[in-house]
Amino acid sequence: MLASPASNPLRRSPLLVCILVVLCIQSYYLFGYGSQAAPRHFHDGPPPDRFGPGPLVATETVIVTRTALVGPSGTNALLQKNTNIPVRGPPMHDIVLSIKTGATVIHSRVPIQLLTFVPNFPNTLVYSDLKSKIGDIKVADALARVSADEAGSSLKYWRKLQELQAQNDGLSDTDGSMGDLKEGWALDKFKNVPILIETYQKFPGASYYLFIDGDTSLISSNWFPYLMDLSRKHDPIHSPIYWGSMALLNNVPFGHGGSGYLINQAALRKLIPQDKLFDETFLLDLERNYTKLASSSCCGDLVLGQAMTDRAGVTVKHKWPWYQGETWWSIPYHESNFCSAIGTLHHVLTEDMQEIWDFEQYMLKKTGMDQWRPEGWTEEHEGGFKEWDFSNMPREARSQDLKQYKNILFRDMYDYFIARKLPRVPEKDDDGTMTQSARRVGWDNRSWKETEWNKDKVKQDGALDWQKNSILSERNCRIACEVHEKNCIQWYYRDGICGLSPKFNYGRRLRNDGTYDEWKKLGVSGWLPERVEKKISEWRAKCPGTYA
Repeated sequence: MLASPASNPLRRSPLLVCILVVLCIQSYYLFGYGSQAAPRHFHDGPPPDRFGPGPLVATETVIVTRTALVGPSGTNALLQKNTNIPVRGPPMHDIVLSIKTGATVIHSRVPIQLLTFVPNFPNTLVYSDLKSKIGDIKVADALARVSADEAGSSLKYWRKLQELQAQNDGLSDTDGSMGDLKEGWALDKFKNVPILIETYQKFPGASYYLFIDGDTSLISSNWFPYLMDLSRKHDPIHSPIYWGSMALLNNVPFGHGGSGYLINQAALRKLIPQDKLFDETFLLDLERNYTKLASSSCCGDLVLGQAMTDRAGVTVKHKWPWYQGETWWSIPYHESNFCSAIGTLHHVLTEDMQEIWDFEQYMLKKTGMDQWRPEGWTEEHEGGFKEWDFSNMPREARSQDLKQYKNILFRDMYDYFIARKLPRVPEKDDDGTMTQSARRVGWDNRSWKETEWNKDKVKQDGALDWQKNSILSERNCRIACEVHEKNCIQWYYRDGICGLSPKFNYGRRLRNDGTYDEWKKLGVSGWLPERVEKKISEWRAKCPGTYA
């Protein structure tokens, strides 16, 4: 028997009806929107004058993607708060990141890169001496296209690596030590030009190409506004750039590979014309010429610099300290870099890379830059459904005031890592008088990098008595800094060597075990706390404010 309207429980309970309606609405938003997972796609194509078969699609090797956090709609999308996912800036699809490493060190270096800053660069390639994988990441063999007749016996170790891989034999010795790192380094100089060729082939439509090593770290959040500003001043399609930390050897200027170097589309077009990008005869000639040069050279970054100068007519421009060859504890802090933004760091140990990433996360939240997005940024950009094109940015992005962006500076790195660790208590001299210096035994603060007095140097004409005496004892070296060099703020002494510096360097312990006397023989470092604080205050006055 059908229930009468009066007996229907829904009629008798309006409250129940309301509850059901609310539940339906919640279900729609929770499951309807949450299930709208669309595959990632790229923008419709490059501008008319932009070379390439289409959008930025890699033909092989690694594409490192990120899980996007979709923010509110509008031109300034914000990351959602209260999340355990690392804070990341806007993904940079229009720059290709190419990492060069070696088969014997790849697993001790590259994984931490892939877990920290690399996801901010969705188009990333990894190159080694062997074709392999790290998890789901494909690693290409940088030496696969190197001409054996030009490289000669230098490829002997590479062939050995191939044999070990084919036999499924490990690259580590039975005692856990890695393979012949010296031989691996000898192979490294052949990689740079082939890596550049293949990177360009895989992503022929990108605006920028950034090349780094496996022990290079990036302050990734600084890169997006950096590339925006760079693109407004130098059109990446028409104005060639090859930037880095310039080194000079045999009168050849080149971008130091560990510090990283940036080459744009316009510069690569000059090295490899558009119609020659897949011309194997042209590319073979290019590779063979510079493989031959590499055979008699020290370094692959020098060889690439020679190629860019000779064939492209584009010489590297020195852009230090953005491209930095040191890590947080080895950087000489000074007025020349204290207020500058950081782009890259080098000689970064695995644990340092994690600490640098933690530092960047801390700074982003502290400055509020964890929520920054460029003008013209949309939900489509945030979700990876539309790529940001640095050569064709929205009008509002081109006029955006980037001075409002709070870059992470060397000052912030000093405040975060060093300020609270600096020795501050001066010690007594042997006669009981108070000195100006605070010391650490078995420590190298790298003062010798600035001015080093040694047995050969004090024999030169013009050496003063205090300079000659400085290498005779720790006390004399300390007095040289405290009394004779008015700009000296730190010193370092070991037998026969006295280093004096007007720059601040924290340095590191030289060894973790041993007796006091053994540590002392390795070296003693000293700082003059009052002078250090005075100098830091002077440098800080040029970029007031702190976020640490």
